Amino acid sequence: MTDEDFQRLLTLIGALSQAQLVGLDAVVRTRISAVSAGQTVTAEIVERVDSAAEGCASIADIQARFAADPQCPHCQSADVIKWGSANDFQRYRCKPCKATFNALTGTPLAQLHKRELWLPHAQTLVEGISLRKVAARLQIDVTTAFRWRHRFLKEPKTRKAKVLDGTVEADETYFLYSEKGSRKLTRPARKRGGKASTPGLSDEHVPVLIARDRNTATTDQILPDRSEKSISAVLEPVVAKSAVLVSDGAKAYRAFANRVNIVHVELNLSAGERRWGIYHMQNVNAYDSRLKGWMRRFNGVATKYLDSYLGWRRTTDREGDALSANHMLAAAWG
Repeated sequence: MTDEDFQRLLTLIGALSQAQLVGLDAVVRTRISAVSAGQTVTAEIVERVDSAAEGCASIADIQARFAADPQCPHCQSADVIKWGSANDFQRYRCKPCKATFNALTGTPLAQLHKRELWLPHAQTLVEGISLRKVAARLQIDVTTAFRWRHRFLKEPKTRKAKVLDGTVEADETYFLYSEKGSRKLTRPARKRGGKASTPGLSDEHVPVLIARDRNTATTDQILPDRSEKSISAVLEPVVAKSAVLVSDGAKAYRAFANRVNIVHVELNLSAGERRWGIYHMQNVNAYDSRLKGWMRRFNGVATKYLDSYLGWRRTTDREGDALSANHMLAAAWG
């Protein structure tokens, strides 16, 4: 590093947050120890130290965010006081209900051990790798990897677009009903990522409604059926009255649009009608395709956990290249 670069670095330090300073301190101390011991600071060591520092910063960020406006997770009172610390976490006591808590109480991360692995685990969610690869990388049991995955996805699966406006495209996609991981199956087992016993759609398939506007705001929902009641329950709370709904020729969409009095463009896909003027379904169909391609890596997902994977995919699609382990950890905390 040149003297000019070093001076620039010193200038930037003044702009760091407390959490970032904690991370920087961890990096500096570790590298000083390595150099003092005569170790060569390899790219592997740098990556490992950076990862640890990122974890410190993220956990410190969680504490800092909570400390800015602490509220009791039991009664939601803001009348709280500091009450010592435990396991490097500030604890608080609620005056009205007398409960004690910390920044993690009542969140999916509460009582989750091996805090040093939270960031590496969050990175596996960024990469979208299988549970066995997660377990091997983190040196934990597969059942622990499974439990952590669904703890980390508990909050992201609830985060959906609250408003869809402009041109809103809606369509269903289908996944095979799966009892993967269950000890008792209600049907014969399939090979991993197998096929339905009969061609076409059947009761072996689970419908998922995807709705997406041209600003990439997305919502989805596992449906009990394709009735107007089921589709309306998903669309009515989020589709703006000023929106133009674009769908295939299913009667349920027509009935919904007529009932709530919004403009509806109905494409006759079976007759090859893919576009009507500026209206098409390429946006939602492309999302469906990406979702299906992304899901294949898991060789089938148990239907009871499908909503978690849908939320996971919405997160990766929404954040794009900006998605990081820090993002996933923050999303897990809520």
